Amino acid sequence: MILLTLRDLQHRAVRFVVVTVLAAVVFSLLFVMTGLVEQFNREPFDTVDAFGATVWVIPEGVSGPFTASSTMTTDAAAEVVATVTAPAVIARSSLARGSSIEEVILIGHDAGALGSPPTTSGRAAAAPGELVVDATMDVDVGDRVSVAGAEFTVVGRSDDTTLLAGIPLVFMVTTDAQDLVFKSRDVISVVLVAGAVESVPAGTVATEPDAIAQDVLGPLESAIASVDLVRGLLWMVAALIIGAVVYLSALERQRDFAVLKAIGTSNSTLLGSLALEAVLVALGSVLVAAFVQYLLVPAFPLEVRVPMRAFWQVPLLAVVMALLAGAAGMRRVATSDPALAFAGAGA
Repeated sequence: MILLTLRDLQHRAVRFVVVTVLAAVVFSLLFVMTGLVEQFNREPFDTVDAFGATVWVIPEGVSGPFTASSTMTTDAAAEVVATVTAPAVIARSSLARGSSIEEVILIGHDAGALGSPPTTSGRAAAAPGELVVDATMDVDVGDRVSVAGAEFTVVGRSDDTTLLAGIPLVFMVTTDAQDLVFKSRDVISVVLVAGAVESVPAGTVATEPDAIAQDVLGPLESAIASVDLVRGLLWMVAALIIGAVVYLSALERQRDFAVLKAIGTSNSTLLGSLALEAVLVALGSVLVAAFVQYLLVPAFPLEVRVPMRAFWQVPLLAVVMALLAGAAGMRRVATSDPALAFAGAGA
């Protein structure tokens, strides 16, 4: 069976190379789409975890501090009874550098307290006029930028601190954020808590970090569903490509199969040969696609995070899909008549 398959692949080498390349393009896009969905789903949880809080105290009736306006007084923050607390300011804003303006999410935090991001270079903001930006931004430590019209010096860069499909977070001390957002130092957005919460003031609720992250996913549900739909369509295209080549191979080899049947070759051997062709094309395509996706990922404007599980799930699904797609060709082999081996050239 294996020798039979290899001989056919050798005989039709050009066709199978072309089909493998075409299918590899489709599988490469599948890898990228999978990475996009993974990034959309992981992004809010990674970012919320970066704040270091185990509980978020937010105003009652607010879905979440990143998707709705969230305000409370500093007096209310002082009434939160918990192990460790820290006020924070959260608001949408913009960052300008030269003629370039980029939308950002502004985070105000107390120096060294909850809300200070882990930095990959430089340090956290510790004084007025200092700023930490996400690593996805084209801004370096030491640069001067403008946030909501105020000048800041970039003192650090953080990683995995984006939300809502790539909007970067910028971090500054609480007083700077209050001045920019509220024009008052008596107002904050949330209270971050590490440890157990004994009580919260009236009009506020204690919320788990996962609930905060899940709330951020809400605006992205349609986008994620659309990407999932595209992934489904790509699987259909891959199945059509591989199924078509297997079916054509079965048609072209019908007389060969009839001869083999006439000399006693079993159906299982012939079907196994055709199935092996489909599997080899699928696995070859996935192997090429796994390399191509590394070249495609940096070209995307959004971060693409292809999970490790994709590198065994996609090949497994590709094999199953190849066998299902090649079912018509295999059925053609199973029903071929051995008498064709003795028919004339026009049969």
